Amino acid sequence: MAFTNGEKSKHGKNAQSNIESLLEHCKNKGYIKDYQKDFRIGKTGFSNSGQFYAPFYVSLNNSKHWLIYSTTSMRTDRIKGQQWDSLNIKLIDKSVDKVFLVYSDGIAQSEIDSFKKQNDKYLTKSEFSSIDSIISQNELYNLLEASATSSLTSGQIKDLQGRNFESLVATTLSNTDNLHKWKTNNKVSTGMHYNIFKAIVSYLNLDSSVIEKIKATSDSKVIGKLPSGGNPKTDVMMDIIFKDSTQSRVTISCKRSSDKKVSVHEYSAESFANILDSKNSSLRLLLENFQATPSLSSFGETNIDALTKELAPYSDKLSQWVLAGIHGYGDKNKHWASHILTYDNNDNTISFHDINTYIELLKNNGGSGHFGTLFTWTYPSKKRGKSIQLKCKILK
Repeated sequence: MAFTNGEKSKHGKNAQSNIESLLEHCKNKGYIKDYQKDFRIGKTGFSNSGQFYAPFYVSLNNSKHWLIYSTTSMRTDRIKGQQWDSLNIKLIDKSVDKVFLVYSDGIAQSEIDSFKKQNDKYLTKSEFSSIDSIISQNELYNLLEASATSSLTSGQIKDLQGRNFESLVATTLSNTDNLHKWKTNNKVSTGMHYNIFKAIVSYLNLDSSVIEKIKATSDSKVIGKLPSGGNPKTDVMMDIIFKDSTQSRVTISCKRSSDKKVSVHEYSAESFANILDSKNSSLRLLLENFQATPSLSSFGETNIDALTKELAPYSDKLSQWVLAGIHGYGDKNKHWASHILTYDNNDNTISFHDINTYIELLKNNGGSGHFGTLFTWTYPSKKRGKSIQLKCKILK
C-alpha cells in the first residue's frame, strides 16, 4: 500500500495516538503509575540534553521504566534509529528495564509476518538489539497487565483481568479511530485493539454508511445492578447511533480466561426453581436437595436421574438464564445479555456470538455437563448448602 509523505506522517501520528489511549487506559486501571510522552534525554557533559528520544517513557509500579516506540511498517532503516536512541537511553537511565517496538492493529498479515520475522532475529540473538521485542498493541497491554499483577494471587488476577477486560472492550468500541477506520477503510487510520472492534461490528452485520456513532460502557453505575444488588449478565452496553437519530442497543457478556471452564452462574436453589418453573414442586425439592448435598456421589443416582428428567423441558430456558440472564431478574434492555464475547488468554483469540447461537455451539462442541445440561453443577467456595454454582466450557 503506497503512502504519500503526508499520509505517512498522519499514519504514524494515529499509531502513537492509539498507543497513548492504551497507556491512558492502563494508567486509569492502575496497571502503570504514569507515562511521559515525547521523552528526551542527553548524556552528561554534552550540551544537547535531548539528543535521545522515545515516544513514551512508561513508569511501572515497581520503580522500573519501559520505553515504547511505535511503527506502522517494517523498515529496518527506521528501526536502526530507534535502536540507537534506546541503546543510549538504557545506558544513561539504568531504571529502563525493557524497550518495545509496537506495531499497529489492523495491519495486513504480510506486515505482521515481517515484524515477527524481524523479532525472531532479536529473540534468537541472530542480531544484536537494544529493543527487547517487537510486539502488537494487544501484546503490550498483556505485558503491562502481567507486570502489574505479578504479586497477586491467581484468583485476584482472574478477577482483575475480567473486570479490566470489560472496560477495555467498552473503550475499544467507543474509539473514534476504530469507527473511522471501519467506515472509510482509510489507510492512515490504525485503530486500537481493532481486531476486537472488527469482530463485533462484522458479526452484527452493521451497515457502516448509516452509523453516526458508537458508544459503549462497562460502568456498573450506568448499567445498574439487579434488584437483589447483584451484578447483571451484561458487562458491556453498546449503543449504536444511526444518522437518522435512531438507536440500537447490544448488551455483551464478556468471558476472559485461560481455563477451559469458568464459573458462569451462582444462585440459590429457590431462585433456580422460581425462574425455571415456580409451580413445579418436584423440581424445587430436587434443587433444594442438591444445594444441601452438592456432590454427585452424595446426591445419589436416584436423585441424579430424577433431576435430569425434571430439568429436560427447561434446557434452553436454563441456558439462556445462566449465560444471559434471560427470563430472570432485572431490566431486560440493560441487564440481559444479547451476545457473548470470549477471550482466550492462552493464544489471544476472541469470538463473538449471539446468545442462542453460542448455546447451539456448546451443544455441538462437547458442552455436556451434569443432569443433561450444558453446565457442571457444584457449589461456590464457603457457600456450601447456601447456593448452587454452575461452570461452563468456554468456546473460541
